[in-house]
Amino acid sequence: MLNVIIKNGYIVDGSGQKGYTADIGVIDDRIIISPKLNLNSNRIINAEGFVVSPGFIDIHSHTDHLVYANQTCESKVTQGVTLEVSGNCGESAAPRGGYHCNEAMCDWGPNHGVIPDWQSMGEFLDKLELLPKTINFATYTGHGTLRGVVIGYDDRSPSTAELASMSTLLEESLKAGSFGLSTGLIYPPGCYAATSELIELCKVCKKYNGIYASHLRNEAFDLLNSVDEAISIGKSSGVSVQLSHHKACGNRARGLVNQSLIMIDKARHDGVDVWADQYPYNATCTSLSSLLPSWIHDGGVESMLSRLKDDYTSRQLKEYLKKESEPDGRIGDTGGWESILINHIFTPELSKYEGMNITEISKMYNKEPEDVMIDLLIKDNANTGIIHFTIDDNDIKTVMKHDSVLIGSDATARTKSGVLSSGKPHPRAFGTFPRILGKYVREEHLLSLEAAIAKMTGKTASRLKIVDRGFIRDGYFADLVIFDPDKINDKAGYLHPHQYSEGVEYVFVNGEIVYNNSQIANIAKTHPGRVIRRIN
Repeated sequence: MLNVIIKNGYIVDGSGQKGYTADIGVIDDRIIISPKLNLNSNRIINAEGFVVSPGFIDIHSHTDHLVYANQTCESKVTQGVTLEVSGNCGESAAPRGGYHCNEAMCDWGPNHGVIPDWQSMGEFLDKLELLPKTINFATYTGHGTLRGVVIGYDDRSPSTAELASMSTLLEESLKAGSFGLSTGLIYPPGCYAATSELIELCKVCKKYNGIYASHLRNEAFDLLNSVDEAISIGKSSGVSVQLSHHKACGNRARGLVNQSLIMIDKARHDGVDVWADQYPYNATCTSLSSLLPSWIHDGGVESMLSRLKDDYTSRQLKEYLKKESEPDGRIGDTGGWESILINHIFTPELSKYEGMNITEISKMYNKEPEDVMIDLLIKDNANTGIIHFTIDDNDIKTVMKHDSVLIGSDATARTKSGVLSSGKPHPRAFGTFPRILGKYVREEHLLSLEAAIAKMTGKTASRLKIVDRGFIRDGYFADLVIFDPDKINDKAGYLHPHQYSEGVEYVFVNGEIVYNNSQIANIAKTHPGRVIRRIN
């Protein structure tokens, strides 16, 4: 007997091919497409007027260890995500060794009581397999994490022995099932790495057919050189390259994505396996401290805070920030201090600033914006998160249309209540995938429905070499989404982000219904999510 029969749905199977109307079944954790559908079923869902697609794969996620604090991953599952790929931008939950990540980076948030009791990637994934969870989970290994364990935050090159230790940790992680190596080359300690260091680590990655996923060294006016660096790493090491959240930030960089996409095409033609991913919003989300020069981070957070509190260094930094806020500076080029919205503050008495931009706060206290920024960093232990409006809408569309671009949220799984509902997370945490299907497919006709879903499902699974997922095919795992194509849309906004998307009717993970008519299923009984490991 089948668990479920889904009747009369418009099947968009993840291949990019034209959809069709048919019935499909679910038995245990698998899809059935055959005359067996004439058998009895415990449940029949009439999907007439709805689209049935594979579950969406979030190729660029940051939930990592916070899945322990949010086992339902509700902001993701309610938009149709059935698999998250974490460990991006150079930070991963493992390996560990006395090193702690920058909590504000990429919308991560604080640990929220999660106390890691693992060291290696293998231990982390083994423990995660035992955790009841709603969706499937995969991860990269962060280069910043490796560097932090072996070197710390020091601004220097690794010794031969230290590089060997990083390589060993990476190899152990890859053997345990990590999908590759990620870098965050604007963040410490990753920003201290030379290209040669990354090539050597990617040679290890290549041995296990892993992927090199890179938050580039510069996504603004020096974007093209940064893309060239990533491609050269792929060419020199033989590793497959993923350009993370591909975009061009600031006025001077507008239109550069036209050239960067040509570079991707040329590299692919020349035999370098290069892809990119994207979130469909015009603002980034990162740490306020990322706007500081790299030298001030040398030695870690405590060293940085000491420099910020030092009068002489603080005066130097203010001069630097004033120059950066001029029209041709990094801050001025993106719209000035008004373009920087505070979205996360982890010191409770400062939370009143969430939802305000730097200019508004400076006017409130009649202070210079540079002073406001430094004060916030000191009082919030450099944990403050920001949303930065820097991306041109036309560039978003240009990138989205490219055949080698996939979809990722660049966000942690968040909640509407409880410990992971703090702050004002980037709306991409709640709305990335429905926004593609609502705004860019239904309203603007930028992509066909089939092409968009392929970017979220089949293409992504194939790119990650994940077998039996990402497509609606007989015998594949039953990760499925049923949605209303006339209603699906994101509702989350920058000031009011804690809102579920609309139009998603059902989400299946490994054959279990985890989301049903706007109600998250009780995972205490089902907990169908699994750890997905790269196949060696």
